Amino acid sequence: MDNEKSLEILRVITEKEIAYQRAVALSVKALTEDELNWIRQVFSGDDIDSKLTEEELNWLKKISEDYGCDYGGLIKLPPPYVRLKKTLFEQEENKEIVRKDLDSLRKIMKKFTPKELIELGNKNLRESRSIRNFAGIYIIHNRLKNIYYIGQSKGVFGRAYQHFVTNPSENKARYEGTVEFNLPEIYDDYRSGNKFNISLIPLENTSFSTLDELESNAISAYNASVEYGGYNRTHGNRVINKSSFNNDDQETAANLILNKIKVTEIFSTLKNDKKRWDYTRTLSLELVLPHNRNFHSNFVNRIKEYQKTNKKSNYKK
Repeated sequence: MDNEKSLEILRVITEKEIAYQRAVALSVKALTEDELNWIRQVFSGDDIDSKLTEEELNWLKKISEDYGCDYGGLIKLPPPYVRLKKTLFEQEENKEIVRKDLDSLRKIMKKFTPKELIELGNKNLRESRSIRNFAGIYIIHNRLKNIYYIGQSKGVFGRAYQHFVTNPSENKARYEGTVEFNLPEIYDDYRSGNKFNISLIPLENTSFSTLDELESNAISAYNASVEYGGYNRTHGNRVINKSSFNNDDQETAANLILNKIKVTEIFSTLKNDKKRWDYTRTLSLELVLPHNRNFHSNFVNRIKEYQKTNKKSNYKK
C-alpha cells in the first residue's frame, strides 16, 4: 500500500513538473527562431560578471593606498561584494553634499504631519484641492528621536501615509526581526505619541536620474539605515536588487524575453523570488541558453522591477 502511495505521489509530482514546463514553453512561444538564435549568441560568452572591471580594480588600488590595505587580498574579494562596497563607499563620500541639497529643498517645501498625509492619501480630496501627485521620495522625520526613514514612490501621496496606518506586526518575518534586534518602527512610534514631519521631494527637482539612485543616496545622507539607528532596513533598491546586465545586448535580450512573457498566464504567478528563480531556471533550459549566472540573477530582478512598476494600483497621479 505504501509503495502504491509513493508511486501515486511520484506520478502527481511528475505531471505537475511536465505541466509547468509546458507553461514555460508556451510563455516564450512568441519568440522567433532568429530571435532565439540571437539571444543564445548574446549569452554564449564568458560570464564577465565574475571578473572585476578596470575601473573597479583602480578603485581597489586607491583604497589600498589610502587605507594601507593589501591590494592582492582586495582583488580576490567576490566581484558582487566589491560592487556593493564601492556603491556604499561613494554614497558615504557624497552624503554631505546630498544632505545639503535635500535640506535646501525641504526648507522651501511644505512639511506634512502624519494626519495631513493620511487625509491626502485620498485621491478625490487631493484633486478637490488641486494637489498633484508625483514621483519622488518621502523623508519621514521622527522629531522626538531625531531619526529618519526614506522611501520612494511613483506617487508619493499614495504611499507615504501608509507607514502610519499599516501595522508591521502583521508581517510575521518583519515582526520577528523587529523583536529580535529591537528595531524601531514608524507605526509603533507614531502610536506611542512621537511627533513626525514628512517632506515630499520630487525626483525632477533633484540632480538624480532615477528614484533608486535618489532613494539610496538619501538613505545614506540622513543616516536612515538601522545600523545608524534609523528606520530603513536596506540601503535601497539600487543597492540590493537593481538588475545590471553585462552589456547593452544582454539587456536588450532580457527586455525582448520580458516583453514576450509579461502577457502570459504563468507570468502573473511569479509572486516571489523563489517562483521567479524557478521560472528563470526552467526558461533557460527551455530556450537552451548557455549557463550564465549574471543573466539568471538579473532577469529575476528585472521581472521584479517590472512587476513593482506595473502594480494594478500603481499609485496613479
